Amino acid sequence: MSSAMSVQTLNHHQHGAISHHHVHHIGAQTPNNARPTNSVVWETLVRWLSSRDSDSDWWWKTTGKQLVTILADGGYNLNQQYEALLFHHQAVVSRLGPKPISIQPQWRSFMTDDYSPIEYSWKWGMGSDPPDVRYGIEAIGSKAGTMLDPLNQIATRDLVHQLSLSMPDLDLSWFHHFNRALFGPGSPMASSPKLAGSSTMFLAFEMVRSQMSVKAYFIPMDTPEMSAADQILAAIKAAGYSHLDAIAKMESYLLNDAHGSTLTPFMIGIDCVNPCQSRLKIYVRSPRTSFDFVRNVMTLGGLRSGLDDVAEQFHDLWKLTLDLDPSFPSSEELPNRQHTTSGTCFYFDVAPHSSVPDVKAYIPVRHYAKSDRQVGQGLIKFLEKHGRADYAQKYMHAVESLATTDGIDASTGIQTYVSCAYQKNQVSMTSYLSPQMYHPARWSSPLHS
Repeated sequence: MSSAMSVQTLNHHQHGAISHHHVHHIGAQTPNNARPTNSVVWETLVRWLSSRDSDSDWWWKTTGKQLVTILADGGYNLNQQYEALLFHHQAVVSRLGPKPISIQPQWRSFMTDDYSPIEYSWKWGMGSDPPDVRYGIEAIGSKAGTMLDPLNQIATRDLVHQLSLSMPDLDLSWFHHFNRALFGPGSPMASSPKLAGSSTMFLAFEMVRSQMSVKAYFIPMDTPEMSAADQILAAIKAAGYSHLDAIAKMESYLLNDAHGSTLTPFMIGIDCVNPCQSRLKIYVRSPRTSFDFVRNVMTLGGLRSGLDDVAEQFHDLWKLTLDLDPSFPSSEELPNRQHTTSGTCFYFDVAPHSSVPDVKAYIPVRHYAKSDRQVGQGLIKFLEKHGRADYAQKYMHAVESLATTDGIDASTGIQTYVSCAYQKNQVSMTSYLSPQMYHPARWSSPLHS
């Protein structure tokens, strides 16, 4: 979320539970998580960067090591690794909240199903192109969940302000608009003071090799006077967005199509650039899980045409990553899973000057696949079929580097989703990776008994 980062969030707000769009190694606290990192970048930075407070130091030693592993596996050169790690150290780690001290987080972030406030993603390149690495966070302030900061928004606002001072291309016009429209004075949420304890803002950092970009995500909650979905649509219309035609087509699909009417909007994402260049991403969720349903959503009920060939590629990927029999009927629902983030998630991607939204679907591998190894094997089989497997083994190394002592054979959890969009008759894919900071296996050490 963090892209998809946040695909878990809808039902968490509805049921008071937690969510989806993490971190691996519990440092010196849990020896069973220690993993050697043969990285000159990491060793150099650890040697020379000053210690801060114990929470920041813990997050740095844990997530910094994870991030440098993923970047190196993704083919980022030393300069790119240094820049990404320095950014992470200077801007991010001090805002990830209190370090974990037990299996129960002090703030339940909807960023991930186990409440970890960070999630990594690996956007697969086309052909032999390398991946782009990204990650999403929920910044967590010291007053999160208290009367002073009931929805944990202060740390995110502080962080975007800090970034604006050092990133001249960062444009916060839409950040401020959606912040005001959804959470400011006069908003439905501001008039419902009992709302507290739920994630409402995420940030994502995309490290495309030549530059860093920032995205923001807003998650309103249902109030007695207005649903979260209606709050999102009202905020879009109040933004003065000049390409409402695509939004109108999305709304029509959600209201009038038998499949579309099962979708509920729960989050909006923006690029922190000039509004005339930013995309709007409207995230939706449905309990439906058949591939026929997914295919319908991807075309907005047939509004997007000429996609039959790439849809067949997507269907192949769907079956491979979920380990479905080749004969599994496309009309059949996946096995029922009782979890607040089960079902399917999508986002409608409205780009400037577009008349019809693009659509991205999230294959819910965490809930419906058999194990992380099986997901990886299915993904690699698809990549090999389409000449895109150059980084496949490096990817599996990154997945394994995030594993708990349970490994990747027995269960799912590291790979949460594989997102898919149609791009020039190919499937554009991103894998989302959770560090599962609060996984029970992280806390099996006698040090925590």
